[in-house]
Amino acid sequence: MSQETAGTMTLMEHLRELRTRVVYAVIGFVIAAGLGWAFHEQVFEWLMEPYRRAMQQNYPELEHYIAFRSLIEPFVVYIKTSLAAGLILAGPWMLLQAWLFIGPGLHESERKMAVPFLGATLFFFFGGVAFCRYLVLEPTMSVLIDIGIDSANPTIMMQDYFSFTSTMLFVFGLLFELPVVITFLAMLELVTAAFLLKQWRMAVVITFIVAAVLTPPDPLSQTLLAVPMVILYMASIGVVFLIERSRDRRRAREKATT
Repeated sequence: MSQETAGTMTLMEHLRELRTRVVYAVIGFVIAAGLGWAFHEQVFEWLMEPYRRAMQQNYPELEHYIAFRSLIEPFVVYIKTSLAAGLILAGPWMLLQAWLFIGPGLHESERKMAVPFLGATLFFFFGGVAFCRYLVLEPTMSVLIDIGIDSANPTIMMQDYFSFTSTMLFVFGLLFELPVVITFLAMLELVTAAFLLKQWRMAVVITFIVAAVLTPPDPLSQTLLAVPMVILYMASIGVVFLIERSRDRRRAREKATT
């Protein structure tokens, strides 16, 4: 569907197109969730590994299994695990359906801009999830276990553990989108490299406040979230600078030809 075709579509045709894309997205999610259920034990073990490693390395004499309060808790947790895995697996497909609905109505220049943004969104989200899973969860759990181990042995419940780990993964994935957001604002000329550089101290303070609010109340996990965000912020300044240079050169060429 071309931009001209998209511009002449009636409201009902737009609604039918939207329904089609939503149906395809839902079908993709259902299939992905089914795959998540087929491997739900492996996915949950993947989430469990940081806790097991933290216990084995620091307290090998203690049991490092997790418990459940009721007979249906494992089933409920596995359902949630499958749905979360399905959402992650189907994420690119669902974004594609959104793009197929929105893209034809955009100008050529807007489409060229949007495609890299979609790719960057996926890259930074999965990068944040991977960073949290492989570099943050285990040391964070070690610190949190150490706080209470002198007075009690840990008995971790499945539901509580899943909520903790899934929230941490989501928070890191979401906050790692910072460069995408800043770049988008720069493309709209709402922020400049000079402004971002001038506000870097305030950005650092805000970053640590956000990390303190969204992570467990221990300095390690807060630092492990805040430091990468500060690095991403500084890297974004460089990206914005390159965008501004490219824009200035383009406008200079356009001015020279008029």
